Amino acid sequence: MTADPSEAGHPPPQVSIRDRLPRDLAWMLAPVVVFGTCLFVVEHGWGFDSAAYWGAWRDGLYDVAPATPGAYLYSPAFAQAIWPFTHLPRPLFVGGVSVVTTLTLFWLLRPLGWKWWVPLMVCCSFEIATGNINWIFALVVAFGLRHPWLWAVPALTKVTPCVGPIWFLVRGEWRALAISVGATLGVVAVSAIAAPELWRQWVEFLLDNADRGGTVLGGSLLPSPAVRIPLAVLLVAVGARLDKHWVLPVGMILGSPVFGIGSLAVLAGLVRLGSSEDASGRGRRTDS
Repeated sequence: MTADPSEAGHPPPQVSIRDRLPRDLAWMLAPVVVFGTCLFVVEHGWGFDSAAYWGAWRDGLYDVAPATPGAYLYSPAFAQAIWPFTHLPRPLFVGGVSVVTTLTLFWLLRPLGWKWWVPLMVCCSFEIATGNINWIFALVVAFGLRHPWLWAVPALTKVTPCVGPIWFLVRGEWRALAISVGATLGVVAVSAIAAPELWRQWVEFLLDNADRGGTVLGGSLLPSPAVRIPLAVLLVAVGARLDKHWVLPVGMILGSPVFGIGSLAVLAGLVRLGSSEDASGRGRRTDS
């Protein structure tokens, strides 16, 4: 039977401030995020973003201006992919997105242990309440280096957070680069053949609202996308050279045309990326 260290005259092991500080900050941030989430839900209702996905086909796909309730901003390919689910009743669709978001984030964060995943799940409450797709981006972070075709998801939704091809290009991983680009172009081709007019409308929609990126779409917490997107490209390029995988979710967040507290949910993908074998398939283990 092993004696307790304190009974044997040895002090218990000490946890350094450096180790505890991030976790303590997560616990302190959690109630702030919950408070902000509650205020947002009271004003805008549950499922602000998922309701927009549900209602995208009920009017013109790009008839609603950005930053207004019901605005759909992504490519026709994403709308076509979720089209079968939009036939569900609105509460079932919105509630289902929140449930799937919760389960996915819990699975991603679970390896950290409850002292970490509990506050971090609470910090993701805004993402769960709004029903955005940052939880999908977290999955792309976790598996996108082993399955490069996954980078088609950010490319065909928010566009600018698609930083995976930059990683592959800088590292000279030509096969992965070809798969990521080829998968994206393949989806575009199939979608455009099915609905070419919708693609024309989407391009016009993006061009007509490009000047809103520094104001409505950019938010007030960070600089405008015109500043953040080049920084994201530079960060991912340098991180790729230095083999620092944490730059992927950070680059996606910086490169997002719309920044909100829910965007931080993308960081959850680092847990599964860091706890598995080297994401590039070289048999090493990465540091998270």
